[in-house]
Amino acid sequence: MSFLTIILVLHLALAVPVCVHVLLTKRETSAPTWLALVLISPFLGAGLYWILGINRVERRARRLRGKRPAYVPQLRDPALPFAGLPTQQQRQMFHYESAVHDAPFLGGNDITPLIGAEQVFPAMLEAINAATSNIALSVYIFQTDEVGCKFINALRAAHARGVVVHVLIDEVGSGTGKHAADRPLAADGIPTARFIPQKLKFLPVVNLRNHRKIMMVDGAIGFIGGMNICLNYGHGSGRKRREAVRDIHFRVTGPILAQMNTMFEEDWRFATGKSLRLPFAPCDTAREREPQYARIVPDGPDNPFQRTLWIMLGALAFSQKSVHILTPYFLPNPVLSAALAVTALRGIDVRVVVPERTDLALVDWAMRAKFQDLIEQGIKIYTSGAPFDHSKLMVVDDVWVLVGSSNWDQRSLRLNFEANLECYDADLAQVMEAHFQHTAGQARLVSLANIQALPWQTRLRNNIARLFVPYL
Repeated sequence: MSFLTIILVLHLALAVPVCVHVLLTKRETSAPTWLALVLISPFLGAGLYWILGINRVERRARRLRGKRPAYVPQLRDPALPFAGLPTQQQRQMFHYESAVHDAPFLGGNDITPLIGAEQVFPAMLEAINAATSNIALSVYIFQTDEVGCKFINALRAAHARGVVVHVLIDEVGSGTGKHAADRPLAADGIPTARFIPQKLKFLPVVNLRNHRKIMMVDGAIGFIGGMNICLNYGHGSGRKRREAVRDIHFRVTGPILAQMNTMFEEDWRFATGKSLRLPFAPCDTAREREPQYARIVPDGPDNPFQRTLWIMLGALAFSQKSVHILTPYFLPNPVLSAALAVTALRGIDVRVVVPERTDLALVDWAMRAKFQDLIEQGIKIYTSGAPFDHSKLMVVDDVWVLVGSSNWDQRSLRLNFEANLECYDADLAQVMEAHFQHTAGQARLVSLANIQALPWQTRLRNNIARLFVPYL
């Protein structure tokens, strides 16, 4: 038997069972791609499928977290003003959103947007410095750089004056080296934990990331959004400073703090095996105008329903005037792409602003490969220049807002644990709409002519990158 024959036999012996697994388990459009890759790339295709293609995420996440519900249902606000919404479509949307996720919309909240590090970090540090009883912080990236040290010192000072502090970071996001902020905090006796420590350096574990960024102080003040705690979000200097990042975060008070507490308590129990009960003492948020109705939307691979995706789909389906989106990574799956197209074809003003260049070249190429199809369906796409805009924002009809940690990609909508804030409030929506308009006004509209003028080598590169969209 010749050497080539042996190679062919081994290839088929490996490829055939892999193809059977693809056919039996893949229900999305990636199946043909995997079949082709496995068959035409001896050994390499099967190896890539074993590493990236097998859906270990949902199974592993549910097994690790157990069967405990990720959210403990609360009583719904009996005064929720379904009838007070301006249109029938918006009332239907409210009912739909309530059916998709069992967390109730709660009134009496006060939600204040904070734009950029110059607003976010001082507000968070002020809350830490004023804390009297409890601080719970969960963040994806927390480093011991110029910005991170300010938070480390503030948390140390709070701990020294008797405040109970808990810090949860993500192993992949914050890393395992000396620059991870949990090490100096733990050395001072502050309880810290890592989300799924990588005891075995096995690639699929990177899919189980806690991408949430939340902080609760004394059960009275909370923060939620997309901000990590590291130097490129601040105004530091030096050789280790990376490219600056622009982002938004939100200061919240009111009943939704109980939902944020529940989410952190569940994550802490999962990461440490220990139960935790955070205080809930919402401060008085009496306002001259109507209270903001809002809820927290936790999501993750242990929830096969993909509630954030379904909330986005519902918002698109019920929109009547406008859908405006800021996102750093725009890689919608076929269902979400079709929903965006249908919304635009209905005459709705659908606009999306993405960075001209992100921190991941492969994502940039894959995004550009999707632009033409979306633009041809009437979706307006803009690219913003430096600094890199990491903001996540969706505003619909100047009345509904979705913000938080989720990007418009499969990593956020299927593979990560995320925390988002969904709010019905015309005043907040108008503020965020103004922020969107300002960002879009400084961005460049992408045209079909721009795309068609690209060299064929660039378009080929982009479309090769597009094959990896389900995993970016």
